Amino acid sequence: MLANWAALVALWALPYLTLLDFLRIDVARSPWLQWALLAVGVLGLCYLFTTAWRETRDPVWRARHGLVERNRSAASEPGHAA
Repeated sequence: MLANWAALVALWALPYLTLLDFLRIDVARSPWLQWALLAVGVLGLCYLFTTAWRETRDPVWRARHGLVERNRSAASEPGHAA
């Protein structure tokens, strides 16, 4: 659940800071808040990308979505052109 919140922070941090700046709330100019939002957002995006990468490599997921199953043994052979 925390990873989902981190992903939301990654998506909404810039609009949130822009809104705070527009409303003239001084907390938007706090470097600590900006760096904290950046750190949490980066962690959230990393979680999203690794989850998406792991899911799309799953043969059951690929079959359910009509994608061709990947042959991992052929791709790991030396000299194999992808």
